[in-house]
Amino acid sequence: MAAAKERGKIRIEVDPIALKDLYATLRLLPKEASQELRDKAQPLSKELARALTVAAAFSAAPPQAILVARSIATPRDRMIRVDVGGSKKVGRPYGGERNSRGKVTNRQAAPAGALLWGSEYGSGGQPQDRAGRRMGASRFVKPRNKRGYWINPTVDDNIKPVADAYVQIVKDIVRRLKLEGGA
Repeated sequence: MAAAKERGKIRIEVDPIALKDLYATLRLLPKEASQELRDKAQPLSKELARALTVAAAFSAAPPQAILVARSIATPRDRMIRVDVGGSKKVGRPYGGERNSRGKVTNRQAAPAGALLWGSEYGSGGQPQDRAGRRMGASRFVKPRNKRGYWINPTVDDNIKPVADAYVQIVKDIVRRLKLEGGA
């Protein structure tokens, strides 16, 4: 089971095809080269995150996509990494309880992770969510879309140039450190 802080979250990592070789190479890098790789991978992660934010705002995605996009983070990593969703509260507060004076208290905004799947794939038509709350057929306005509305299409459109740039960064570092295996 996923850790509580990882529930309701998508992690997008752009991994080149030769993943095992890449991880083996990354383990060979000295600490300074790993830091350099983190420094150079971060702008690529931010570029992908920026594309996701624009897609959420200007695509045909459900309106909740803009709320979920507020949760996008690009942790500093040796790989290209974009996290979407999670426990960050987004949107307007809902629910709550009435106190003895009749005033509503304890209202909370929904966590981005609770809106993530519906913002990407639309309404699935389920009568209730996992918490047992009744859902309308148009909870996320848009109908079900298996291909996704904003995350999958954006990643598909941007994966090639971002991955190519990342591979070139790794190759340059490996060449400079003379870690290439020769025949």
